[in-house]
Amino acid sequence: MKRLLNERLTLGVLILLTVGLLLVGLPLPWSPLLAFLLLAVWPLLAWMRWLDGDLLARGVMAGGLVLLLDVLVALVVSYWPGDVAAHWQVLGHGVVALLPLVVAKRPFSLPALRWDWRWVLLVAGITAVLRVTHLGYAEFQGDEGVIMVRAAAILTGDDGELFLHQKGPAEILLPLAMWQAGGQINEFWARLPFAWAGVLAGLAVMLLAREWFEEKTAVFAGLLFAIMGFGVAFGRIVQYQNLVMLWGTLAVWQAVRYGVSGERRYLWGTAVFLASGLLAHYDAILVTSAIAWLLVRRWWQNGRIPWAELGKAVGLGGVVLFSFYAPFVLNPNFGRTGQYLLRDRLGVSEGSGWISWSGTAVWRMLTFYNSTYYIVAIALLAVVGVWWLVRQRQHFGAVLLFIIPLLFYLFVVADPRTHVYTLFPGWLILAGLGTAVIDKAVTSYWRIGWRVVWVLVWLVSGWYVYLMLVDHTPERQRTWAENRPSFYPVTWDEPPLFGLFGFPHQAGWRLAAQLLTAADFPYASNEEEEITNWYMAQAPRTHCPNFQTFIRTFQTQDELPYNPDWLQGMSLRYEVLVNGRLAMQIFTRQPVDEVTRLEAEGIARWLTPEQAAPPTYGGQYPVRITLGGKRVQLLGYDVDKTAVSPGEQLTITLYWLALTPFERNYQVFTHLFNGQLIAQHDGAPECAINPTTRWEPGQIIPDPHTIPIPPDAPAGTVSLLAGMYDLITGERMSLDSDPSQTVIHLQEIEITPK
Repeated sequence: MKRLLNERLTLGVLILLTVGLLLVGLPLPWSPLLAFLLLAVWPLLAWMRWLDGDLLARGVMAGGLVLLLDVLVALVVSYWPGDVAAHWQVLGHGVVALLPLVVAKRPFSLPALRWDWRWVLLVAGITAVLRVTHLGYAEFQGDEGVIMVRAAAILTGDDGELFLHQKGPAEILLPLAMWQAGGQINEFWARLPFAWAGVLAGLAVMLLAREWFEEKTAVFAGLLFAIMGFGVAFGRIVQYQNLVMLWGTLAVWQAVRYGVSGERRYLWGTAVFLASGLLAHYDAILVTSAIAWLLVRRWWQNGRIPWAELGKAVGLGGVVLFSFYAPFVLNPNFGRTGQYLLRDRLGVSEGSGWISWSGTAVWRMLTFYNSTYYIVAIALLAVVGVWWLVRQRQHFGAVLLFIIPLLFYLFVVADPRTHVYTLFPGWLILAGLGTAVIDKAVTSYWRIGWRVVWVLVWLVSGWYVYLMLVDHTPERQRTWAENRPSFYPVTWDEPPLFGLFGFPHQAGWRLAAQLLTAADFPYASNEEEEITNWYMAQAPRTHCPNFQTFIRTFQTQDELPYNPDWLQGMSLRYEVLVNGRLAMQIFTRQPVDEVTRLEAEGIARWLTPEQAAPPTYGGQYPVRITLGGKRVQLLGYDVDKTAVSPGEQLTITLYWLALTPFERNYQVFTHLFNGQLIAQHDGAPECAINPTTRWEPGQIIPDPHTIPIPPDAPAGTVSLLAGMYDLITGERMSLDSDPSQTVIHLQEIEITPK
């Protein structure tokens, strides 16, 4: 009893001390470190007391469960109206960590490992090193920028951001929890929970392989997972993939255990982890075929279906799943999500079928993230593994775990991109089995040679992943033609153009954010807004030629078009280098005597939620008029002058609030009118860069329009008018307050004689 109290007391004190220090606040980098301890480490140790199994099984299952509880705590707190209070978030995670100390009745003694600990440490170590080394080097990529800005918006009081995301909420809620607990965040700490999930996913693959087969198979599968390119890449960014692999693998593992023992706790675990995977992304649905096979096989052998147990499991999983998806279904953006999945991913449109061939795209993506040696090797080894399973007539679930995602992305999904990562948990288990079968079959004389060949292929394949995803001198993905790794043949000429994530890249945005001041805005850039909004802390940006500063980046991943003539007459003010490479140029309209060259490598960028998502701005002149049957609202506008002379320009910025998704593109018109049309500017929003079909409900769109005043414009007072019309039909959108009106009167403008 004394030992039990001492163990609980020690861990409880650590948890309470961490909570207290986070509530008081500590300087960087201690606050994010404490946040990670509270979110991941302390609760893992606590929940290991409550779970059953050997040391590895307890640790991996506790790690997966804790990540889920972190997501659920953050989800509940995010539903609270207004700003998310930091103390409630921290206290919620403290309760998660303390709860098993209250309910667990047994002392925490280290259980038997059931493994050769040297192999476990080797696999875990390699997996961690490849995912954590240089983790903070790369700047946020587009999707990461979206996730982090949305997390900031939730923390500062925007209650609708989760439902705009068109994916599961987990990838937003994990960095949100880290951010809120730690106060400030940068790339390393935002990505760390996903690198941690990647390590746990590799160990979960080992657990599942061991549950089906033997330890040797599990070790081989774990070693192959450690150097799997998609696993490394997605452990180095803020995205959902490692969560799907972790929770999906744990769900299958629990189903295997249920199939053997019939204990209801494993059925509950299956339901909870499957629902967890679906909170990360819809990709998790692909493990259900293997799970269904395992459950049905158990019930067939027993001759009955335990409806009561099944109902409780479905109810438990449903609570987890519908904690987000129930309110999401009621959100107007839900329908757009379905369209995105069917049209953009599956390629299903009116008149098209469900079958398509994507083998070429899948192969190119597989052999870009991994060496061709690796893909060919695991394919051959998996064939051996399947052959062995067919002969043994067992563990068909392992085949389903691989074959269903493979068929889905080969024959159903028109644009699979990196979603092919879902093949790998099942694929690598089969490859590990094939390795073990061959290793057992060869004689002692040949076994040494066989193992040498296997290790060489593994080392060569792992080195490719290191060069492409961990090393950043040079950044090979963006300089493929000049710096592609030698000795690694491919069957294609050009790497994939779209959907590439996790590769190291810096453009110098951390330094640029320090260089510019309020006088340098608005700015323009050829870099997509998803990145610049984060690093420039939502500073005013324009896609029109009315900028004060232009920031041009090189080797840009998702480049936006711009008119090179815009730079004529501007002065080059800064050249930003990254590891000696020219990465960015900053132009200004002010005269510059000498160009300043600066090195950006090593510059840190810490942001608070308030900096990343400052209060939304709706214009100096509020309007709040709704159009098109509550489709869009004009919040307000800015105008640069109220008097203008012939030959000059009048610039007006409209602030639109999207209320529902747009299915068609609408043009915006701005007119000067005094009984006849004096001047106008019509066009797609934001100088044609942001059509209305891209708008998301709840999004505020600043839309500038520059109206040239004709030289012969008569002097006098004119009305400034605005509105929207269908690009195809020309039909104007009516005002909800008066459907007979299609024009919004903003204010009077004086045209003065020259």
